[in-house]
Amino acid sequence: MISTKDHTLLSQACSLTYRTARRVVLLDGRIVEAELGVNLPLIDRDGISTPIRFGLFDKKNPFHQSVFSCLATTLSTHSLRYNSTVCHATEKWLRLPTMVGKDLIGIPEINALSEIQASYRPFIIPLLRRIKDSNTSVLSDEACDFLENSHSWEEKSQGAYYGLITNDPEKGALTEEELHNANSVLNNAFALGLISQDTYTLCWFFIGTGVRPVQARRMRKRDVVVHDRQGFDVTLRIPLAKGEKTVADEYWLRRAPTVLAETLISYLDTPAMRDAKDHDHLFLGQSSRELSRKVVETFSALDTYSDRLGAKIPITPYRFRYTLATRALAQGASDYEVARLLTHRSTSCIQYYRASMPELQKPIREALGKEMGYFARAFQGKPISGLHEATRAGDPDAVITDFMRLMGMPVGACGTRAECHQNAPVACLAGCAHFEPLLSAPWETLMAFLVADQEIETELRIRQINHSAMSAIQQIITIRDTSEEAF
Repeated sequence: MISTKDHTLLSQACSLTYRTARRVVLLDGRIVEAELGVNLPLIDRDGISTPIRFGLFDKKNPFHQSVFSCLATTLSTHSLRYNSTVCHATEKWLRLPTMVGKDLIGIPEINALSEIQASYRPFIIPLLRRIKDSNTSVLSDEACDFLENSHSWEEKSQGAYYGLITNDPEKGALTEEELHNANSVLNNAFALGLISQDTYTLCWFFIGTGVRPVQARRMRKRDVVVHDRQGFDVTLRIPLAKGEKTVADEYWLRRAPTVLAETLISYLDTPAMRDAKDHDHLFLGQSSRELSRKVVETFSALDTYSDRLGAKIPITPYRFRYTLATRALAQGASDYEVARLLTHRSTSCIQYYRASMPELQKPIREALGKEMGYFARAFQGKPISGLHEATRAGDPDAVITDFMRLMGMPVGACGTRAECHQNAPVACLAGCAHFEPLLSAPWETLMAFLVADQEIETELRIRQINHSAMSAIQQIITIRDTSEEAF
């Protein structure tokens, strides 16, 4: 990276050497001539016009030269739709009054992204990241740092960058389609013996917990507490990553999702872990950086695919963290629950995750793959034997799932379209007039989870919420059992 005062001189030198025309081989094998400053009219394989707007770029502007160079490269690696959308988004950004003629991009220019349509912003950050990798002379030091270490900027400026980070299609939350694809290829690779038990466990540890790499590194063998091997009942002691003037290690207890619990039990049965001491690291002999790199390299070698990128899914541990938070919020979790899920001591930063949700949902819904989550809505108050009996039968948005305790299993349906954003299904159970509980849902399992949560919860208000929900569950169980006896 260089200082701003040297920028002009170096930019002039770069403009003399940058190629303004490129021969490009598209994904479908076609060869096209791309020229900076000249629009490239293309038709995709479905016969749809997909123009690449190179005409908006100035041949004398070093930043525009860098954008052209990167887009000419992604034309060979990403779909035409993706590249066309990136060009369109970039045009919206560069035509802002504050961006006209800019040849050096800093934090103020990145902040200007807030002035364009929300659905376009996620496409520009990955483009800037590619530019950083090829030509840092057109980016300020701060901009390079933001693009390289985006997770460290999460809480700067009162969370101003959460929207950009969470919506980033290369480093932000995964879509439903991407998460399912990543999980499937990971499971398949393990079944075929292409990855080891320890690698498989590490990847699922990040998927199932959303912890930071440093927290995974601090986990000890003793922090995995197996209560029931056959029932895959496992509790994790997750160390808090950030202390508040404290010397002693602090932990929060978390139940492991079933898939992760089963994987951890098998992992603990491996010879290396059987021989390990209780105080040894859960993932032996690896730093947090090494753990992160192992996850990245593992998924890079797998045949993943992102519909919105038209290419492989770039995966890092932090992407599972953002995905966990946004999915929990989308399915009705409260700020308090998401803070506990992410092992945050307070709920202050969760509001920025929630604020990013409208921006997160829109681009995914419009053209980039399946919607990432489903907003939990209030329900109607009548028990149903199946979702076909729901007021909004056939509407996938009407289904209420329990992400926090039952890993997304349906527990009922919503009879209204009001986006209450409450703590579903606990808040629904605690008195919502539109509740439509599914009689076949695992109510005893949910009851057990709520009882256990209440026992360890010290805050009276939260205990009372669980108490009301538990009372409602008992009534649902009684209705179910009475209905079964009638037949």
